Amino acid sequence: MDRGNKMWEGHRVILPEHRDPLLEQRQRKNVYHTPEMADNALEEINRVIEWSRVKKKPIALTYANKYGPKRFTGYVTRIDPIERWLVIQNREDKRVIPLSKIIGAETVTNGGSTE
Repeated sequence: MDRGNKMWEGHRVILPEHRDPLLEQRQRKNVYHTPEMADNALEEINRVIEWSRVKKKPIALTYANKYGPKRFTGYVTRIDPIERWLVIQNREDKRVIPLSKIIGAETVTNGGSTE
């Protein structure tokens, strides 16, 4: 009976000094790049963010994370146009998000849940 390589399948060993570079290489393949935004989409995002800050109303903010888009729902409490970031928070959490990473914003009817 020819078992091929099946006998050794469960006995693979990888040295720690080889494991870390291998994991880093796999993660680099999965890095998410922020898509280019059209001018009208950026204007709509800016309008929704400013509306949330002024009216103290919740929004759902979609932003680019290292491995894909993330979503956070909360109230915009602060915008720093010089450093180009904003603070959004809800009852449980607070996040500082760079404006360059924001890829979507929309109003929500009920308040403050996350992701």
